[in-house]
Amino acid sequence: MKKFMVLSGIGPDRTGLVDDVASFLALRNLNIEDSRMAVLGGEFALILLASGEESSVKAIRKSLPELEKNTGLAFSLKQTETPSKGTQAPAMPFHLHATGMDHPGIVHEITKILHANQINIESLETHTGSAPVSGTPIFSMRCVLSVPATIKIADLRRDLEEIAEAMNMDVNFEPEVD
Repeated sequence: MKKFMVLSGIGPDRTGLVDDVASFLALRNLNIEDSRMAVLGGEFALILLASGEESSVKAIRKSLPELEKNTGLAFSLKQTETPSKGTQAPAMPFHLHATGMDHPGIVHEITKILHANQINIESLETHTGSAPVSGTPIFSMRCVLSVPATIKIADLRRDLEEIAEAMNMDVNFEPEVD
């Protein structure tokens, strides 16, 4: 029976880290099911869901010191349940994209509304950059959300528009379309 684990790691970035981790897992007959990886500042961070036979998943814990030595990353491993589809309450996938001048508290204000409405954030990415001409710090946030079927979308849009207005931001909230 297939078992699952979540592996996370962080450490100094260098070329070849993804290959080193992928090779390490493949040599132990573990499959990368889902992953997120990014360079943040000078640090490389990854989190992934891997699967394999129970013996492979158990053996990986003993091999983590070897992986840490070879990559320079610090790892954490947690065995997890089989991903379930369709067992949660009915929900619809939405995308949220917010942009505006950067300032503290943007993520908090938006996620506070999502939390109050019991909306699950399935992924969230933020980025800061500079406006082309002025160099003003610009913030961007992209989310994939699971919105419960019981939520009134018009009310949620109104709440998001109010916070966007208060923070002088643009917020785009749309259903996911294949």
